[in-house]
Amino acid sequence: MGMIVAVLLVVLAVVLAVRASRLRGRRAARPITVTEEAPTFQIVALGLAGSGKTLLLASMYNRLQTPAGQSYFLTVPPRDRLLLNEWYAEMADTRSSHSWPRGTLKGESRQFTFTVQTFVSGAAHDILRLKYLEYAGELLSEVQDDGSSERQEELFEQARSADALFGVIDGYWIKQHLDRNAAGGAHLRRTLDALLPAMIHADRPITFIITKWDLLADLHPDEATRLSIVRDVLTSNDHFRTLVALRGGTRVVRLVPVSAVGPGFATIDEAGEIVKTSRQDVHPTNVDIPLSAVVPDLFEHVESRLDHEGRRALEAELRRRTRQGPLEALTSLGVFAGHLAGRTLLAGFGPVAGLAGDALLGLFLDSRAGAPGERERALATELGEAERRMENLRRARHRVIQDMRRKVDILEDRLPHSRLTHGL
Repeated sequence: MGMIVAVLLVVLAVVLAVRASRLRGRRAARPITVTEEAPTFQIVALGLAGSGKTLLLASMYNRLQTPAGQSYFLTVPPRDRLLLNEWYAEMADTRSSHSWPRGTLKGESRQFTFTVQTFVSGAAHDILRLKYLEYAGELLSEVQDDGSSERQEELFEQARSADALFGVIDGYWIKQHLDRNAAGGAHLRRTLDALLPAMIHADRPITFIITKWDLLADLHPDEATRLSIVRDVLTSNDHFRTLVALRGGTRVVRLVPVSAVGPGFATIDEAGEIVKTSRQDVHPTNVDIPLSAVVPDLFEHVESRLDHEGRRALEAELRRRTRQGPLEALTSLGVFAGHLAGRTLLAGFGPVAGLAGDALLGLFLDSRAGAPGERERALATELGEAERRMENLRRARHRVIQDMRRKVDILEDRLPHSRLTHGL
């Protein structure tokens, strides 16, 4: 009996060796070609004229244009790169204390498409795109003529279909309000009245961005306490508090303080104007957080809405994926997308899923994968060149989203009140 078992084991080993040899032969004989897509996420940003949207954009791009401190970086078309760099250079130039880049005019809108890239096997690779559409809030706060009213409806539709919303609140007017200046309170109310109607119907993550955070430095030496005071000012507004309470249970609502120039670069003169001090170079603060949070927040939002069965199916797919090579994962992705759980997950993403469903699902699953184990590392040594490229891409996607999440986690640890739904 023992002899028979031994013979059977030898035969089985020979069969497995032959199959592995044939598989390697097929890999070598037939190169694999895969179309790699990058899903595009839509961001709509709203803010009144003078709130700091232009400086935020310039500093945001400048901070993220190289992979310094994270695995990803942003690229834009050449014309937009020149424009953003010109704004940044004018902002940083201290030769004229009153020289700042021109902001958006009333009713004006601007659009930028940021491509998030990372290096895969030494070459830059597109991971995702962030389409940034910026509107001046006066389109919502002032009576419009017939032509502009159409643009107002367009804005509401863009906000409803966006993957993330930014509401830009001018820190200068918060300071004026806290300094008992009546104009500060009036401007703050006008800002919220402009932003909130466009946000109340949108079922997506929201980030309220407090600009000119450096001007609030004397509010309190501790930054967390400082943000807590500002949070209390905002939540004292019934409409703002209601929005957070209504939407905070089903989506992420953030409060992110930013400074496009950093501490000590600007001050308020006797005439109430913001001027450059020339005592410091620009050192932007938190400007990379709003864009970095968009995709992790959206992924969290969509996953949180899965029911029990959907969560079980997702976890099962993730377990399978950790045991699969790149070709198996690609095949499994198509199968999962056709199952109820996959269709439900994609439906939660809204319009972006209709344009790049498989790519979006792949990005989401790769971002949820754990670090490669011993088995995966051993498997990777047996892969052909094209398969290894696919596997490296899977790991790069995971690394990018994890780096984005890390920035958000660090902000929340440092400033607990930046997550508005906590403790409301």
